Amino acid sequence: MVSVVSSKIAFLPLLLLSAARHFADAHTWLDCIDTDRSKLYDQSASYIFGGAGGNGFCDGYGAGYPGRGDSSIGTEYTHKMLKNEVEAGSPVCEEVGPNTYSDWRKRLSVAAGQTAYFAYLPNGHIVKDKKGVGTQHGVYWTGQVGTSLTSTHDMTQEHLVDGRTMDYDDGNCGESVDYNGNPGGRAGDGKPCIGSFTIPAGTAPGIYKMVWYWTFWLDNQGAYKDQNMAKGYFGAAYSTCFEVEVTSNGGGGGKTAQKAAPAPAPAPAPAPAPAPAPAPAPAPAPAPAPAPAPAPAPAPAPAPAPAPAAAPAAAATPAAAAAASPAAAPAGAGAGAYAGSDAERGACTVMDVATA
Repeated sequence: MVSVVSSKIAFLPLLLLSAARHFADAHTWLDCIDTDRSKLYDQSASYIFGGAGGNGFCDGYGAGYPGRGDSSIGTEYTHKMLKNEVEAGSPVCEEVGPNTYSDWRKRLSVAAGQTAYFAYLPNGHIVKDKKGVGTQHGVYWTGQVGTSLTSTHDMTQEHLVDGRTMDYDDGNCGESVDYNGNPGGRAGDGKPCIGSFTIPAGTAPGIYKMVWYWTFWLDNQGAYKDQNMAKGYFGAAYSTCFEVEVTSNGGGGGKTAQKAAPAPAPAPAPAPAPAPAPAPAPAPAPAPAPAPAPAPAPAPAPAPAPAPAAAPAAAATPAAAAAASPAAAPAGAGAGAYAGSDAERGACTVMDVATA
């Protein structure tokens, strides 16, 4: 009897260890949110092992994040929802105070169209119990300022920030060894997994409430990588709620792009201005020069004047005949005759000139 009791007592720690493997390690949250991926990964020791000294290292944090300097972060900050609670519609976020973003705890500032990154530790779910391999996580929102998702029922495809979920196993993170001491073949202890999301281009500036949500179970029991570790596992979901401030500056910003578009419109306006310049073409107004052309018209006017002058010239001819009669009568008046002849000759000469 004693031996039976002792065997039960000896078996109890094994049950507790098994339960511990199923539940004690089942906790995950976001430690750091930033737009610089290398900062999150390459300098992860600063915020994971830096204790309170790491507070403020990241550009963004989850709402109510206590920091790694708080030894009870695992129990205080883990928001776990069992599968049956998820299906019933459980609150998806922990309650936090209105001033959760103050002091070193900041909300991430990001431009529309920009990608942000977040870090979380695998906590044994990839290398050790392997139950996390193949499970999905993503970032959800309403897409509207001043509103938020409240229930696990809101964790749907249409609420994903960029329309996609990711494998909890990023292909790199994982502990140095598994439960049996075999090499994990991963980045090693203390190196985080990295996820990402992209704010859609055109998102209006403002503060948006978001939910990182991880479904820690597979619908197909046979899909778990380690069937022994997954045996009897029921399933749960985990979340970290946080805020992001979308700014209007930076590439991809919708409002910024709209303001820039009109700018080119003015450019065409100046182009027409040169068109009036051709107006000087009227300078060929030398067209008025044709006006001088009428000047030649007066030339024909003098032509009719000579015609009347010719009529008197004909009358002069008979006058000359009368003068000739007396000249012949006096026989000895030679000098007078010459004088008369000179006068007549002069008159003829004048008439000839006029006639000409």
